[in-house]
Amino acid sequence: MNSPKDQTTNKPLRYDGQVALVTGAGRGLGRAHALMLAARGCKVIVNDLGSAYDGTGAARGQVADEVVAEIVAAGGTAVASYDSVENAQPIIDTALQAYGRLDIVVNNAGILTPETWSELTLESWQRTLNVNLTGVFTVMKAAWPEFVKQGYGRCIMTASPAMYGAGVAGYAASKAGILGLANSLQFEARKLRLNIKCNVLVPQAVTRMTEDFAAAVDQRRVSQGKPAGRETPASIMAQLSPDKVSAMVGWLAHADCQAEAAIFEAGGGYFAQLNWARSAPLFATTREGVEAAPLPEHIRDGQLTLGNFADGDMPVSGDGSMGSPSALDQVFKHLADNGHQS
Repeated sequence: MNSPKDQTTNKPLRYDGQVALVTGAGRGLGRAHALMLAARGCKVIVNDLGSAYDGTGAARGQVADEVVAEIVAAGGTAVASYDSVENAQPIIDTALQAYGRLDIVVNNAGILTPETWSELTLESWQRTLNVNLTGVFTVMKAAWPEFVKQGYGRCIMTASPAMYGAGVAGYAASKAGILGLANSLQFEARKLRLNIKCNVLVPQAVTRMTEDFAAAVDQRRVSQGKPAGRETPASIMAQLSPDKVSAMVGWLAHADCQAEAAIFEAGGGYFAQLNWARSAPLFATTREGVEAAPLPEHIRDGQLTLGNFADGDMPVSGDGSMGSPSALDQVFKHLADNGHQS
């Protein structure tokens, strides 16, 4: 079966008159996103605390200033913000004081600590969640009233391939939590019937964070008498530059984008959308499933059904329910077919 053709248009995507906040915009992915948006007419708040990749070290505003200088030199408009996402109201205040509105929030700020599971401490775990997950919460709590007031907003939250499984439990957990937060915010927007779209980016890129993290891991391995990891070839690093992710941010930030609580991978010019998948439903035997609790043996004997995604469905993010819309009808049909009256 042929896939549907992608739509094409000669009209460039612009953000004239709009204001965007990009957190963690002093380097890497955030810098690339900020430069792209500014080049297309958006006024940008370049937020970066200026600390190390793992959130340690004295904060400094230099990296945010450098990105602002780049934008201004290219003819764009931007201001710097040095506040931490852990206390986000001053960041939003900077946007409102400078430009009087806020249309786009790109939640990009994050930290990554190098501990393996056996080395991970509660302090490191909590520090990671405070920035990567609670930091997004505080930014959106501060930005949300502005979105609601103007009836419009675009929110991009940054997850990570680490959530599929990686040796950085705190980081992986914080990034997986982003999915639930995005779904919940989209649910709130739907209740209010506002043109607010919240979506998730899963980027793959070589950044200052990933390079510093790799160096820290190598240093730890060498100190333990283990060989350092293999260096990534320069050609691969060039292909995975941060600017090759920003096109997806540009689309998700645009007024034309109607995606809601969707998840998109991006890196090296590769883009894909992810969906939740639900298998075909398994119904326990009528007797035990209705007159008594199902048994573990029913689950064991139903493995083929539970592995059958071809006859399942894709849940809608943000609907807050378990089971497909027709699941209850299937239950009643199953009972009727087995001689039970409702």
